[in-house]
Amino acid sequence: MVLILPCGGCGADVCETLCSRTSVEISNCIDDWSATWEDLGADRRSDFKKQCEDDWAATRADLEPLEVRLALDECDQALDQLNKDITCDELRMLYLE
Repeated sequence: MVLILPCGGCGADVCETLCSRTSVEISNCIDDWSATWEDLGADRRSDFKKQCEDDWAATRADLEPLEVRLALDECDQALDQLNKDITCDELRMLYLE
C-alpha cells in the first residue's frame, strides 16, 4: 500500500512567493514614484512582504479546501503576470492609486 501525503508544509506556497516577488518589484520602482514604503502601509520592504504574507495566512485560514486551490491558482496567474515584465506604472496603479 502506498500512502501519499499532501505536502502542505513543504516550502512557500505560490501566494507567499507572490508576496516576496511583489515586494522586490515595488522596491525596484518606489524611488521613481516619489513614494515611500509608508505610502504602502509599511516601514520598509520586509514589513510590506510580512504584512502580505500575514494577510494571506489569515485569508487562507478562513477558506475551504476548494477555495484555497482557487486562490492559489489566482496567485499563480498573478505571479506569471509579474514575471512578464510588469511595468512600474502598472504596479503603481495597483498599489498607490
